Amino acid sequence: MELLTYFSRSFLIVFLFVAIYHLFLRNDAHYSTNRFFLLLGLIMAIILPAVELNYTVIVEAIRQDDAFVPIKPEVVNAVTVDSEVASNINWYVVGMCIYGLVTLFFILRLFHQLIQMLHLLRSSKALCVDGVNVCVHQKVEMPFVFGNRIFINDEAYLTPEYAEVYSHERIHLVQHHWIDVILSELFIVFQWFNPFAWYYSRLVKQNLEFIADQGVLNEGFQKEKYIQHIICETMGAEASVLANHFRFSQNKRRLKMMKNNRKSKWRLLKLLLVLPLIGGLLWAFSEPVYEYSSNPEEVNNKTTQDKKETFTVKGRIVVSDTLHIQKDRNKKPELKIVEGALPGTSIVIKGTTTGTVADMNGSFEVPASEGDILVVSFVGFNTREVKVEKGKDLYIALSPIAYELDPSAYRAKYKGKMVPPPPPSATKKEKEMIPPPPPPPTEDGKPVFYVVEDMPSYKGGMDGYFASLYTWITNAKEKTDLNGVVNVQFMVNAKGGISNIKALNRWDEKEAEHAVKIISELNDWKPGEQRGKPVSTTLIVPVEFD
Repeated sequence: MELLTYFSRSFLIVFLFVAIYHLFLRNDAHYSTNRFFLLLGLIMAIILPAVELNYTVIVEAIRQDDAFVPIKPEVVNAVTVDSEVASNINWYVVGMCIYGLVTLFFILRLFHQLIQMLHLLRSSKALCVDGVNVCVHQKVEMPFVFGNRIFINDEAYLTPEYAEVYSHERIHLVQHHWIDVILSELFIVFQWFNPFAWYYSRLVKQNLEFIADQGVLNEGFQKEKYIQHIICETMGAEASVLANHFRFSQNKRRLKMMKNNRKSKWRLLKLLLVLPLIGGLLWAFSEPVYEYSSNPEEVNNKTTQDKKETFTVKGRIVVSDTLHIQKDRNKKPELKIVEGALPGTSIVIKGTTTGTVADMNGSFEVPASEGDILVVSFVGFNTREVKVEKGKDLYIALSPIAYELDPSAYRAKYKGKMVPPPPPSATKKEKEMIPPPPPPPTEDGKPVFYVVEDMPSYKGGMDGYFASLYTWITNAKEKTDLNGVVNVQFMVNAKGGISNIKALNRWDEKEAEHAVKIISELNDWKPGEQRGKPVSTTLIVPVEFD
């Protein structure tokens, strides 16, 4: 899983738990229940984003759109690229390096505080009071709990005069509040950039103080005297973020919550809100798995073969792009090869329905036999066939390609005319609204691997695109004398917009300028998809002025 995806999911979980806590739980006196709610939020924010959940989608066989004609990579690479555009700085790697360095700082900071606490423990005077381990050291500014020990700076805290303070720390100890503190601090270490992580940690520690305060009052101590103890404590720096301190959250809210008696079993029902929250998160984080269980030969145009000896083929898929970098306008462009992982690539054994998908590093494993051929494909890249050999790992590079939009089926219908584009197909809309049927049973019960690759589509279909294109051309020719054909290249990005619009021929002529302007107006695209994920695709369309 991509690290950015993990962090974004974790951010969402923490935000939702904070929102529910503030809206429904914050002003209730069910502090122990709130503790487990906040602890559940921490655990879910750590574990749930890493869980890979899938659901099955039954889809129909792919029908290749004849309007898209693949073009050799050399055609696309023939265009020179400015050196600013062709920067080879991998900002993702730079960001990860910065994240790693800052995270290392927080780890060392936490480790340093842990060493300080252990040093304080070794140099303290150890006492056992009613089965509780107490450490006495003069450097302790204020009583606190660390692990299974209470730290104080004077044995006077064990006298009746300071009984409330000692009881407060003993409750922290007995209820193992150090677990919540350690988890919240570790969460900050790895998500220091997340403001909600810091705020959530404070909510956790604040609620632990509410629990300890409530426990002190439940033991029969006078509220006024206990509040006086809190107010009279001097302000100072806390010894460590890993400890429960008596002086934590010395503010108006802590004193107010001691007087809060809003308790009832009906209020606890608000915790049921966490159930739809968890269900919604599981649904949001799940990803489709495409299967096709009937007539698999129609899906990938393959037939099942009998296998003899089967072994695991390992390999890695990368994108290899050749760029022409123009560093100096007076010199010849330099060639530069850029490589990187290509996750989501489909790998299928030719002649079978066995296949897999490359992971985030471009790596894959697939069962095969000697002599099998792997068909490797990704939308916007050349499809390759590679023969497998036992014991040999594969390194497969795919190059970007462009698809030329073939207007031959629409030329006679729209060229030279100014007509409104036809409406979207009603049958297609109705078809999209019908939920997929349940998967039919298979003989062996094994799912069939399905290559799910969709080309970009225009609103209203290709009929609508070419109707609009020829209308724009006709309108431009009425105003200016234009002739010839200009091939315009553009990219349909993963968000559906178009970018990198350029003329591949006649760069310095007025036809090229008009052609680029026309194509830029036709920007209502839906991006291509690779197994349900939107991807960028390069297209070339001939703008015919003749």
